[in-house]
Amino acid sequence: MVSEGNSLTLQQRVIKDDPDTLHCREITLRLSEDCRHLVLSRYTEHYGPALVRWIERSHTVSVTDLFRWLVANGETDVMTAGSEQLP
Repeated sequence: MVSEGNSLTLQQRVIKDDPDTLHCREITLRLSEDCRHLVLSRYTEHYGPALVRWIERSHTVSVTDLFRWLVANGETDVMTAGSEQLP
């Protein structure tokens, strides 16, 4: 994972199937400017002899909703302090 500015690069991949084509893919995670939403972006580029094509898809979720979902659905790990008597 690479952090760049206010985003975190989760995956970056370049595939060259043959000498004439190139396929690039990048997945990033970032906070919105107001820090209220988490944005997952998937960017793909395809270069070939007859075409250059790119597409970007973004998925947004409220940070509040994400934390509520984590509390409701995530695994719970409980840690407690020992109850030793003081001398």
